[in-house]
Amino acid sequence: MSQGSSSLLAVAERSGPIHGEKGWSQDVLSDRSGLHRAHIGEIERGETNVTLQTIKTLADTLNVRITDLLKGL
Repeated sequence: MSQGSSSLLAVAERSGPIHGEKGWSQDVLSDRSGLHRAHIGEIERGETNVTLQTIKTLADTLNVRITDLLKGL
């Protein structure tokens, strides 16, 4: 697995559980973040490249630090 792929999976592995702990579905996360629900699904499955802006948007929406989403890289 390339470094880029492992980075995608790191964000995916953290964003799903965080919104789940809040009791939020992908639809709720989509509404609150302004990101399309399909894009959130792609991120959580590690199927798309994630920009720094998208990571920041997710972190802000989930009320966590960017480093929380990137921990372990």
